[in-house]
Amino acid sequence: MRVAIAFLKIIFGELYSYCIQNLNVAKYSVRYPYCKYHRNISLNNVEFSKYNVIFNNVVILNSIIESHTYIQHDTVVVNAKIGKFCSIAPMVTIGPGIHETGKVSTHPSFYLRNTPLEKVFSKQDNVITTKLTIIGNDVWIGQHAIILDGVHIGHGAIIAAGAIVNKDVAPYSIVGGVPARHIKYRFDPETIMLLEKSEWWNYSDEWFEENAAMMLDTEKFIEYLKCL
Repeated sequence: MRVAIAFLKIIFGELYSYCIQNLNVAKYSVRYPYCKYHRNISLNNVEFSKYNVIFNNVVILNSIIESHTYIQHDTVVVNAKIGKFCSIAPMVTIGPGIHETGKVSTHPSFYLRNTPLEKVFSKQDNVITTKLTIIGNDVWIGQHAIILDGVHIGHGAIIAAGAIVNKDVAPYSIVGGVPARHIKYRFDPETIMLLEKSEWWNYSDEWFEENAAMMLDTEKFIEYLKCL
C-alpha cells in the first residue's frame, strides 16, 4: 500500500510539475510571440526580444536575451545579459554561481539563508553567490563551455567547445582551454574596429533581407562600411 501511495505521489507530482512548467512557457509565448520554445523549458524572470529559439531542457533565470539569439538543448543561463545574433551550443553553462572558498566549509548552508536546501544553519546571506554575466552581440559559444559569473565577453567573440572562461574576453577574440586563453583574433585590428563601430547587429530586419549576401563576404561588407 505504501509503495502504491508513493508511486501515485511521484506520478501526480510529475504531472503537476509538467502542467506548471507548460503554463509558464505559455505565458512567455503570449508575451513574446515571435520566439520559439521547445520542450521541457524552465524560465523565471526572463526578458526575450524577437526570433529567439529556446531548445529542449533549457533553464534560464533572471536574464535578458536579445533578438535572433538561440540557445541549444540542456543549457543553463543564470543572471546574464546576452546580446543579439548569439549562437549558444548544447550543454553550455552561463553563470554557474559562486561558492565561498575562504570559510571553514564550502557548503552554502553555513553562509546562506536564502537557499532551497532542506536544512540551513546561517541566519542571513553572508556572501555574494552570483554576478551579472554580460555577453556581447554575435558571440558563438561552443558545446560544454562554462562561462563563470561576472565575465564580460566582447562582440563577435568565439568560445571554443569545452572552454572554462574565468576572465573577460576581448571583442572578436577566439578563446579556448581550461582556463580559457586567447588563441587568435578573427580579423585584423582595422576590421574589428569597423565592425564594432558599425554595430551592424542593430540594423533592421529589412536591411538584412536586402543585404543577406553581403553578410557572407567580409571584404565586401567592410568596403560597404567604409563608404558610409
